[in-house]
Amino acid sequence: MAIEVNQATVVQWGRVLFHLDNAAFCKGFLRGREYYEIDATIEEPQRATRLTVEEVLGQIAVPDAKTGHYHFDREAIEHLEEYLGVLTGYLSGPLAVIVQQAESEEI
Repeated sequence: MAIEVNQATVVQWGRVLFHLDNAAFCKGFLRGREYYEIDATIEEPQRATRLTVEEVLGQIAVPDAKTGHYHFDREAIEHLEEYLGVLTGYLSGPLAVIVQQAESEEI
């Protein structure tokens, strides 16, 4: 799914148009969808039917070895929009969405 990231990327979920007007979030969103597709079809095929919270959190956060609580590392904090985009894209992986490049007029 090699889609060029620009400010006009729009994702359609049913009747909802999600305008990905933040380049970092958009980049992360598209990567998250790719990560899910790779996991569900090649590396972790069980994720196509079962996904745990631990697996989802592992996409964007790091567990503390002592407490087991998750936190963002320094890189995640510095690139928060992209990381949140990855999470949103990964979670939308099982959904049928249409990714479009918007023209100057509405879709």
